[in-house]
Amino acid sequence: MRLQIRPLVFVLALLAFPATAIEGQTAAPKRVLIVYENESTLYAAVQVAAGIRQHMEANSSEHIEFYTEYLDTVRFPSPDHASRLVAFLEAKYRQLHLDVVMAGGPGALRFVLENRDRLAEGVPVVFGAVTENSIGDDLPPDVKGIVSRFDLGRTVQLASRLQPRARRVVIMSGSADFDRSWDATARRVLGERYAGLDVEYVSGLSLAGFRSKAAELPSDSVLVILTVFQDAEGTKFVPREAATRIAAASSVPVYSVYSSYFGSHVVAGYVGTFQSIGAQMAALSLDIIKGDLSAPPTTPAREVALVDWREVRRWGIDDLLIPEGAEILNAEPTAWERYRLAIIAALLVIVAQMLTIAALTYQNRRSRKLEATLVSERLELAHLSRRSQLGELSGALAHELTQPLTSILANAEAGQRLATDEPPEIDEIRAIFDDIVADDKRAAAVIAQLRSMMLKGEASREVLDLNEAVHSTVALARAELLARRTEVEVIEQIAPLSVKGNLVQLQQVILNLLLNAADAMAAIPPKRRRVEITLGKRENGDCELTVADRGPGIPPELRTEVFKPFVSSKKTGLGLGLAICRTIIESQGGTLFFDDGVTRGARAVVILPSA
Repeated sequence: MRLQIRPLVFVLALLAFPATAIEGQTAAPKRVLIVYENESTLYAAVQVAAGIRQHMEANSSEHIEFYTEYLDTVRFPSPDHASRLVAFLEAKYRQLHLDVVMAGGPGALRFVLENRDRLAEGVPVVFGAVTENSIGDDLPPDVKGIVSRFDLGRTVQLASRLQPRARRVVIMSGSADFDRSWDATARRVLGERYAGLDVEYVSGLSLAGFRSKAAELPSDSVLVILTVFQDAEGTKFVPREAATRIAAASSVPVYSVYSSYFGSHVVAGYVGTFQSIGAQMAALSLDIIKGDLSAPPTTPAREVALVDWREVRRWGIDDLLIPEGAEILNAEPTAWERYRLAIIAALLVIVAQMLTIAALTYQNRRSRKLEATLVSERLELAHLSRRSQLGELSGALAHELTQPLTSILANAEAGQRLATDEPPEIDEIRAIFDDIVADDKRAAAVIAQLRSMMLKGEASREVLDLNEAVHSTVALARAELLARRTEVEVIEQIAPLSVKGNLVQLQQVILNLLLNAADAMAAIPPKRRRVEITLGKRENGDCELTVADRGPGIPPELRTEVFKPFVSSKKTGLGLGLAICRTIIESQGGTLFFDDGVTRGARAVVILPSA
């Protein structure tokens, strides 16, 4: 025995030595425990998990260890099951130092808070996929989260708008405890009549009963499916699967408050995607890991009216009824998308004719009031003035419209290539059409802005989120950046960055800086082409936006001249872009400059006062 033990001890000592040395040199990893209320196959849990991991991997330089537990308390609601889970998890994580515990769903949040002293005493908690009513009034200061509205009221209002002839709304829910809780919430929110519709509540049926009821609904009805974790016969379901089977049998359009139901015969709903909820939870957790507990106890989830275009067409719903700002899924080309060039050309001709008629009318009225001896001089002065204005306008149009027109050309060429593939990439082609439409709209907005500036008009200003302005601009430039093989990373602040300005003009500035950065990296290998957009707040409370590239930087001889008109380092550039950008930012009370302290590439800095 002695001969066997000594070599074993020696080997263990050898193994322990390097481990100890490495531990002394390497920082301990951060550990995150994620607790979900339901089972691992639930679509919502999968999407939340994807949002968490993607955001943390993209925004954290530290090594993070993830530990995941699925309580499955909806299918197994007994106290004995909960007690066994507590004992199991306590034993499992007793010796593990956790940095953050994340709770997905109201049941998970209750479970974590009720057993926090046994599972993770003193560890901050971040929660998500919960409603305001499902959390307590008194949250500890180190418990923070993302609150979803799952806004049934606004979803019913959206249904009423899309179907103005509807007279009643049918609300369906299952027989599990969670389903019954939803039914009670629906009755409290909607009552017997809501948004001009009579409200009928349907529960306590088998899945076959739900399908039969949905198939028999009269044409003046709309159907909202909440959750069916369990039917009246005791059969358990994943809610998305149950909703899909009910919606497939429905004789009327179906609506939902869950983004996970879309793609399964759901027309619309006012929702927040579970993946974005996961990303918000991850951002909040990263702040807490860094020691920042300044976030409010609850942060609203990003929610939007979501409409499935295929279902709109299937049910013959007038697309003019879709609210402005709604996010459209599976959109198909419209008449505007098919004939946009002809429509734009016709509108330009009409506008040119109207401007010409107005100018001639004005000229005629002025001429009749002047003495005969001044007619030729006044006509010459008007001619010179028009030439000056047209010269300024042509320069601005040539510069500002080059970007969207280049993007349109790149998208069209990419679409031609994709259309020849076997089979063609329909989703990619559809996305290209969306980008072309967006670029056309942006070009029209630029023309309106230039005309407004020429007439010395004031551009409308409103309170907006700088985060959203950046994301929408990056989305508009997606196809162009792909064509240039340039990667863009947006590092945003989780809290909204509210500024008062004109959205179209801010997008114009951001797009100009973004494409300038891409141009600066045209000569370097594609793998190194990376633009980093950073958003945040300065110490004085102002909002800051920076755009940094990895190009050669600004030539020394141009650093003091770069914002002057007609100064450019590009062979084909007019040198008006940065001058116009600085004018826009200064008109909104901000500043635009290049950071002289960077050692690689160029870094443009935009500072705007907070709203």
